[in-house]
Amino acid sequence: MLSSIKEYKLDNLSSNSISLEVDNSVVLICPDNSNVTIDMKDFSSVNNVEIKGGQNSNILVRFLFTCKDIELNIKSDVSRGTFLHIVLADFSNGNTKVNSNISLLEEKAHSTFNLAVLSSQEQTKVFNISFDHHVSKTYSEIDAYGVSKDNSLIKILGTSHIENKADKSEASQKVKVILFDEKSRAIANPILKIDNNDIKANHACAIGSLKEEHLYYLLSRGIELKEARGLITLGYLMPISSYFDKDDSEFIKNLIGGSF
Repeated sequence: MLSSIKEYKLDNLSSNSISLEVDNSVVLICPDNSNVTIDMKDFSSVNNVEIKGGQNSNILVRFLFTCKDIELNIKSDVSRGTFLHIVLADFSNGNTKVNSNISLLEEKAHSTFNLAVLSSQEQTKVFNISFDHHVSKTYSEIDAYGVSKDNSLIKILGTSHIENKADKSEASQKVKVILFDEKSRAIANPILKIDNNDIKANHACAIGSLKEEHLYYLLSRGIELKEARGLITLGYLMPISSYFDKDDSEFIKNLIGGSF
């Protein structure tokens, strides 16, 4: 069965927030000079989201995963002077597969992808995030944090491609994952594909076990092991909540806390 495609024309919006609970394919169409926040949550198994933004716009798309088994494809062409900010908080109780491809097509197009993910039990969570810089003076950033528990796997693949005509562009990638248990796993593969020398690009990647000294510090102050692990996870992943409204922020806090 083919999923239906719904178009949402977000006309004449300024500093408004729209909540979309969808279980199919959607196209979000934002006009020039718009300032819009879009909340998307409670997905079913397969979803395709395309974002069509006009020029000189500020678009914030917030994804919150709480269901089981998520598969999501994100696509967007970013226009001149537009800032597309994607925030994804994955605290679902199943497997996840996300593919995101953002094309920066015109000068001063800017896009960021902020990710926080918690995996546990036998879960596998895979994120393939790519940015294509087609012209000069374009900007991209990946900022990802994860906590892997039990026998789960987190895999984060980031690709930033700066093409030969994209001088004066900037690309940044940062991935950090904590492994909580002996069988916890994580794979990170930040890739910079640079075809122009007049650019700025950097990447950082850190995967490691939970630091014993952090755990010992909390235990030495009378905090139980389960609570200590929860507090460390909360401190590591909770910053993503700053991009959400008050109710969702509190919901995220409870999701993280309830995982221990």
